[in-house]
Amino acid sequence: MHSDLSRLIELDRERKRIAHIGAILGWDQETCMPPKAVDERSEQLALIESLAHEKSVRPEIGELLLRLGSTSANPSGDSSLDQIERAYLRVLRRAWDRDTKLPADLVAEFARAVSLGQAAWVEAKKNNDFPAFAPHLEKILGLIRRQAACLDPGKGAYDVLLDLYEPGSTEASVAAIFSRLRKDLVGILTKIRSRPQIDDSILHETVGEARQKAGSDWIMDLLDFDRGRGRLDISAHPFTTTLGVDDVRITTRYIPDYYPSSLFSTMHETGHALYELGIAPGPDFQGTELAEAASMAVHESQSRFWENMVGRGDAFWKRNFRHLAELVSPALDGVRREDFVRAINRVAPSFIRTEADEVTYGLHIILRFELESDLVSGRLAVPDLPAAWKVKARELLGLEVRDDVHGCLQDVHWSAGLFGYFPSYALGNLYAAQFATAMRKDLPDFDDRISAGDTASILGWLREKVHASGSTWLPSELIERVTGSALDPSHFVAYLEGKYSRIYGY
Repeated sequence: MHSDLSRLIELDRERKRIAHIGAILGWDQETCMPPKAVDERSEQLALIESLAHEKSVRPEIGELLLRLGSTSANPSGDSSLDQIERAYLRVLRRAWDRDTKLPADLVAEFARAVSLGQAAWVEAKKNNDFPAFAPHLEKILGLIRRQAACLDPGKGAYDVLLDLYEPGSTEASVAAIFSRLRKDLVGILTKIRSRPQIDDSILHETVGEARQKAGSDWIMDLLDFDRGRGRLDISAHPFTTTLGVDDVRITTRYIPDYYPSSLFSTMHETGHALYELGIAPGPDFQGTELAEAASMAVHESQSRFWENMVGRGDAFWKRNFRHLAELVSPALDGVRREDFVRAINRVAPSFIRTEADEVTYGLHIILRFELESDLVSGRLAVPDLPAAWKVKARELLGLEVRDDVHGCLQDVHWSAGLFGYFPSYALGNLYAAQFATAMRKDLPDFDDRISAGDTASILGWLREKVHASGSTWLPSELIERVTGSALDPSHFVAYLEGKYSRIYGY
């Protein structure tokens, strides 16, 4: 390997180690930190983020990139380098260009604001008190706009933010996809509403936390999660975070009268963790920018695939339903597998995104996409957010939101400063369905494998085709390589039509 490239990798790994230390502090804050420690924790995180930023903008990195032929106009550098080396230069150049445009004081101030904002959000959600969180959201939005102006003053702020999570996307491109998706989802929902509704009362029996945790542990094992490289904890909002190459943490939450929440949240977050643990662009590039997900939508495709396309499928429960019934007994005593599968696939507009069915879930994302683009642009003022949320919920889901806990306080993302992230969830569904179409061509006995408990071969296909390359390929390149065509929402719509026409008989 070229000596300049080796030095770049060394410098990149130093920055990544500091970022992982910051991730440990963030994980601790969300899982087990004493509430009164939040002020000092915000200062600790601000310091760590500042150190990581200092490492990422060292002049030596820019000099090495230039020596290897990498510029903003030609990010992949010298054509004589190997393909994977050129991919690494492209990824690092993107990170360098981004980080060098952000002032160190802005990075620190943002880290501090987010830490305080997340703690304020937890309390505000607990007390249904949006006004207590509103000043923190105002602060975070102001910093987000400043970041976007630094990164690309010639672009709209929301376009800049979207590109951070899904490279190449814009508000216009996402809106075009969502316009089509909205029409298709409403069409399917209309057909379902014409049929008798499924009774899901069997899912609302009380199940204690210990039994739910046993179910989560069991699900992780079924999906081949490596316990030596991660762990499960509890948080207000389930999440996955990477603390190192061999340390990926996931969290879930336990709702006493709705045990499927922890079951499917754990499956969802395990899907994220499996992707993180499967990224392996080669030993030379472990612990570098290349060992990151292709995009957040690709990341989300992995969690949605395991949660829904596997976990809510009849094939999965043919083998596993009896054991689940034992774990949550007496909640499922005397219940038939067929009735359980119908219940977990019940379609009905609901207030909480993370509990939403596969059909209405996309409408939740469209709601958030439209609101956050308005917030970032200034078309919507923070004090008006709760009312605007209620209007959108009525328009898209036909729901009357009764309080902000079931409305604009339910998600952690805005308190975490993740504006531009929400579209990844719906786009992830599209990637997942298109990957699944390709997988079924390679593994025509897909359902038989799942019924037999063979999730390992399914994971193996994903590891080879999607996980291992990390960010070697742009999302548009990855979907083309794996499936032979550009991202196409028709795969997801066909999947929903096939599944729900069987379940509801329309």
